[in-house]
Amino acid sequence: MVYGSIVTTTSEEKKNDTKLINVIYGLLMHKMSILVFWLAIVIICSIGILSSSNDSVSSDEAHQMYNRLGEIMPSKTYRDDILSTAHSLCDAFANKAPLNEVLDQFSTSDEVFCLEHGLQRLAPFLGRIFVGQEGVKQYFTIISDLLSYDDMKFSDYIVDVDASTVSVRGEATFLWKSTGNSWEEVFTYRLRFDDEAKVLAYEVWADSGAAFLASKGLLHDEE
Repeated sequence: MVYGSIVTTTSEEKKNDTKLINVIYGLLMHKMSILVFWLAIVIICSIGILSSSNDSVSSDEAHQMYNRLGEIMPSKTYRDDILSTAHSLCDAFANKAPLNEVLDQFSTSDEVFCLEHGLQRLAPFLGRIFVGQEGVKQYFTIISDLLSYDDMKFSDYIVDVDASTVSVRGEATFLWKSTGNSWEEVFTYRLRFDDEAKVLAYEVWADSGAAFLASKGLLHDEE
């Protein structure tokens, strides 16, 4: 009986020791987990600070480079401005706006001009350079007196910031008023702008042959 009691006591002591070891192990693992967690936080924060520092340096360098480029290149804002003016001018044409709204898109410079390419003898508005504000007004007045149009629309705007120009494709159905001859036409504008994003040069390439035939009443005879 005594032996049995000793054996039982020893077995219980072993069980208690095992429990104690498990508890101590669990506490140690818990402490290590907390330590690892905080160590990871410290490392992540350190990496973030270093990354932020590196980013700020590269951003400063990029900003300085942008400023240097800005001294020799037109800004993105200027590109947006000339494109906006081109859209406004073309919208005025498409909507048949009054002449004063069209002229609002043009420069006030004495060097402003309109030129529709073609032989002068084919039509009064062809091959002549209409210079100055009065010249621009005269060009559009001649056009208005001789022609009418419908379904005018524009597409394919191309911006060349270095040249301060916008090119655009247009199309419409034109009618020569005095003869009643009409034709469908695709034409191109090349608009050059001043420093204030106003039209300084207005150039047109169109179907001058069709305009000539229509002015003589011969357009439909040729079809």
